[in-house]
Amino acid sequence: MKSNRTLVLTSRFPFPVIGGDRLRVYHVCKALAQESRLTLLTICQSQEEMDGEQPEPLFDAIHKVYLPKWKSYWNTLMALPTSRPFQLAYYESAEYRERVEALLPTHGQVWAHLIRTGQYIENATGIRRILEMTDAVSLNYERFSKLTGARGPRRYIYGLEQQRLKQYEQTVISQFDSTWLISDVDKEYLTESDSSRVEVIPNGVDTHQLRFRLPEEGNVIAFIGNLVSAQNLDACHFFIQEVLPLVRQRVNAVFRIVGNIPEGAAAAFRRLEGVEVTGRVESIADAVDGAICAVCPVRAGAGMQNKVLEYLALGLPCVTSAIGLEGIAAKPGRDLLVYHSPKHAADQIVRLFHDVGLRRSLAFAGRRLVATEYSWERTYASVRAAMQGLSPELRASA
Repeated sequence: MKSNRTLVLTSRFPFPVIGGDRLRVYHVCKALAQESRLTLLTICQSQEEMDGEQPEPLFDAIHKVYLPKWKSYWNTLMALPTSRPFQLAYYESAEYRERVEALLPTHGQVWAHLIRTGQYIENATGIRRILEMTDAVSLNYERFSKLTGARGPRRYIYGLEQQRLKQYEQTVISQFDSTWLISDVDKEYLTESDSSRVEVIPNGVDTHQLRFRLPEEGNVIAFIGNLVSAQNLDACHFFIQEVLPLVRQRVNAVFRIVGNIPEGAAAAFRRLEGVEVTGRVESIADAVDGAICAVCPVRAGAGMQNKVLEYLALGLPCVTSAIGLEGIAAKPGRDLLVYHSPKHAADQIVRLFHDVGLRRSLAFAGRRLVATEYSWERTYASVRAAMQGLSPELRASA
């Protein structure tokens, strides 16, 4: 029966499960697979993606469409004199659109990951449509474009994109039967009035994979993240320039960056005193061995920071910016520490270096929070509830 089949649309092959977007796709699809058979239709932009296979039988069928990067760049260039968001233009593919239209009639619902693929089903009829927006990209871009000291051309591109993107995101919600976001912050930013079709489904964390251990001794300040992200790259630059020198004046500390990172950025960071770079690792828990605490110095972003959940799961006392706390029901002072200036951040970190009792208290409280509130099982339950809450009556495209 087609009602028991879900078409999943993604803008890149979701394996291996590295980075926040792929993590979200993987776990939401695991939840969907409990109630439905899944078909994946994905855009690929490299031969590696085209050759990639799923490591477990999550999807009954996988269809891939190759979109060369030069074509994406050309599409984006053509969008410059228009009001169309670059996000949509970059992932425009006539072949992908044809494949979507061919697969829709044999499925009862379609789940589109991000507006990049949501654009292909805005006007589809006769099928339930779910837009997995995850977060408000326009909020992220708005914040990043206003940063002082931000590096690279992305700041200016984000500023140009932000207004057209915000208007589109606010409008497109009404086109879908349900739109899923990761936090109330994003929901409030995008929905000024009617939010009845918007569901907030937070991310979870794997407490079995991220083993808990008390931060008893060491001199490492850890940062976990995908540094392909401009926001994470900016966070590390900011911490190294503004906070780390203040810390190292008072304690012998090393800043360790853990996660996927471009070679150029890795080489630049490794040349700096007091900075270590691991690159991509097999075990996050092993990579943060010797860490006294972990930091989330993000200055821009939206949704929720998975790294904060990972820190709490690992038992790493977390020192975060206010933006890093958004979307997470953690109590400052009990579950983690929040800073409001570079000096304040340094003071919090130095305090953790000296206060074993505080480190232990935060470690236990943080682990307890994620175990009770942010397990992936809770996310799965939220996904099932959202699907069950969809009207059985198919509504026409708005």
